[in-house]
Amino acid sequence: MSTEAVARIRLEVFPSADLLTQLPAAFDITGSVSVTCLPHHGPARTVAASVNLASLGYHTVPHLAARSITGEAELHSLLLQLQEAGVSELFLVAGDRRTPAGPYSWSGELLEAVNAYSPDFSIGIAGYPEGHPQLSREQLSSSLLTKAPLASSVVTQMCFSAEAITRYLRSIREAGIELPVWVGVPGPVSIRKLVSLGARLGVGRSLKLARGTGMAGALWRGDDFLSYDSGRLIREVHQELAGDPLFAGFHVYTFNDLGRMRGLLDDLRTLQPTAALAPGSTSIPLFPAKI
Repeated sequence: MSTEAVARIRLEVFPSADLLTQLPAAFDITGSVSVTCLPHHGPARTVAASVNLASLGYHTVPHLAARSITGEAELHSLLLQLQEAGVSELFLVAGDRRTPAGPYSWSGELLEAVNAYSPDFSIGIAGYPEGHPQLSREQLSSSLLTKAPLASSVVTQMCFSAEAITRYLRSIREAGIELPVWVGVPGPVSIRKLVSLGARLGVGRSLKLARGTGMAGALWRGDDFLSYDSGRLIREVHQELAGDPLFAGFHVYTFNDLGRMRGLLDDLRTLQPTAALAPGSTSIPLFPAKI
């Protein structure tokens, strides 16, 4: 099948020590990869991993967490490293750090600072189809409207409901926001891990719905725990949104369980293309022969 005749995908990964060996075994180096920025890792580790992945050939989208950056000097150093590596797209979030390490307390401030340094970066911002555990709907709406004019795309939180995702795209369109939206879905991951993450991520409502319907795709694996397979959810979302000009593709939260991605990637190959190629989007590459 031609790579132009499949849905587009981006994998989200942690900057782990074995990432440079594990990822190429699971995802072709022409693919698109989003690299997280966790409080205990810090932005330097995210940028280093992103630079290394870019050198392999991946379209790399590093996360920069506002509350983890100490100031303008560190920000400019990080951005320069990324530019020199050919990285052209970023994803900006506030981050989970309780106390800001510097002057940026939320992603809007960081967005303005990055644009002031260089307007050449494509910048993704976060979207929340099911809300945020610490912010009201009004706060989320105001934040999105403030950031959208400087952004290039929206990446949603992990969600388990095609209805919630469809409703979210409709709501931002009604608000006058026309940014491409990467729909966040879980990759194959243990049910135990999903349940533990659900409350913190603010996805409790759709997670409870999925649990009430047998997790909508839960399967027994060979390692003695139940895991979630998002193939059904992805097909439902694609059925609702294929052809929608705001639908950029799927942003898959892998939890670095990359060995389980093959079945999901095979499912995605059967889908028709999304409507329009967003900045940094990619068709699903063929699985490498060494897998």
